[in-house]
Amino acid sequence: MALVALISWYRCAFVFLLAGGVAFPASAATDVAALQAQHRQLNQRLDVGANDRRPLAPPTGALLFVAPDEYSPAGSDSAKANDARMQYADALFGMAKEAAEAGQMSLAFQWVTEAVRENPDHAEGRRVLGYEQRDGKWLTPYGVKMFDAGKVWDAQRGWVAAKGTARGAADSNVNPQADAARHADIKNGWQVRTDHFLVTTNHSLAAGVELAARLERLHQIWRQLFAGFYYSEKEVRGLFAGERNARLQARPFRVVYYRSRENYIEALRRRQPRIAETLGIYFDNMREAHFFAEESAASAADGSLVATSSGNRRTAATLYHEAVHQLFQESKPSAKRIGALANFWVVEGVANYFETLTEHVDPQTGLYYTIGEAAAGRLPSARQKLQDGFYIPIGELVRLNQDELQRHPDVAKVYSESTGLAAFLLDGEKGRYREPLVRYLQAVYAGRDSATTLAEVTDTSPAELDAQYRRFMESLP
Repeated sequence: MALVALISWYRCAFVFLLAGGVAFPASAATDVAALQAQHRQLNQRLDVGANDRRPLAPPTGALLFVAPDEYSPAGSDSAKANDARMQYADALFGMAKEAAEAGQMSLAFQWVTEAVRENPDHAEGRRVLGYEQRDGKWLTPYGVKMFDAGKVWDAQRGWVAAKGTARGAADSNVNPQADAARHADIKNGWQVRTDHFLVTTNHSLAAGVELAARLERLHQIWRQLFAGFYYSEKEVRGLFAGERNARLQARPFRVVYYRSRENYIEALRRRQPRIAETLGIYFDNMREAHFFAEESAASAADGSLVATSSGNRRTAATLYHEAVHQLFQESKPSAKRIGALANFWVVEGVANYFETLTEHVDPQTGLYYTIGEAAAGRLPSARQKLQDGFYIPIGELVRLNQDELQRHPDVAKVYSESTGLAAFLLDGEKGRYREPLVRYLQAVYAGRDSATTLAEVTDTSPAELDAQYRRFMESLP
């Protein structure tokens, strides 16, 4: 039977989930808790056969998906968009549209992405996310440009000339040894361009392609959680009303990926004397992020950053942390110095939160992500520090600028607390502070913040936020 059906949204006062006869008044879904409850009830009405397509949501944090495209391969069952899946996708898109109308832009982008996961040919969902169709394939804006230039995406070589062309034949005849020798110096490294990133590497072309694709998936996740940082509410409502996004990334985010730690240190020691203590770094003044392959990754053919060793898990966490700094800093005009007067905790706290991001590839459910799980990243340390009696009240923490925070005698503990506070604002209180957090970050990155900004955007006193944070941390499993 059909799992769900979406009654017309045109001026309709109710959304019906017919599988259980449940009706939600449109006006009741204007806060995030009501919208999330609607989403949960929709998923509870999936039949047994559909449940193996959807992973269980973690007890804390979020379950997220990415839209299948060149950089995010679809699962084996993604093409099986039967009637039930298409109806489910339509219901998800309807809820995404309602979330956009309610100013919950994060939920809007999460659910439209999930709709496209369920039905990869959901035309309205694809349009909202910026895709266009060429020759039966949904392509990103840069993918459309490459397709129109006669190129195709190759998982080992990036955008290359299509087979059957003179250029394609020339590319396939490149001598691997000679090519590696040409690109051994990072100054002459291979370059891989995608929609949002330009990766330069002297590891291997395949490693650069893998990293660029991973960063594109990270960008999808970041956009879902912080859509309102870049888009205005008016723009998001316009997208769901039928418009196309007029703003595209003008300049790619530049990323440099070295074949070894030694290579990384040698190249960067003049810029940062303590570079040997890092696993990756973002230079905000140069607008470049730099990373290196761990030994176990460097010995692999593709230089993958995902491996079973704890060292490579740390490397992946560093990648997400530094890349998120870059996404916030460069996605829109920002102040010359972020957190110069106050509020620097949130800059590091949100980047630390992304250290909990975990990619999962399951044979049944396909590719999915979890973020904010209680046992991930620095969240266990945040809880432990609170239990041990270390806590800087929010009213004091927001007054610390970059220099004061980074020179704090308990800087590691402050970073842990900042991670916990970011998780609280994103996931606590049934999500009520997620959009206020976005507005807070907008003010901080624009240099329009003060020590009272967080209290103003949340409409909550620092003392009450302190109490809510403690309850949130105590509730974690």
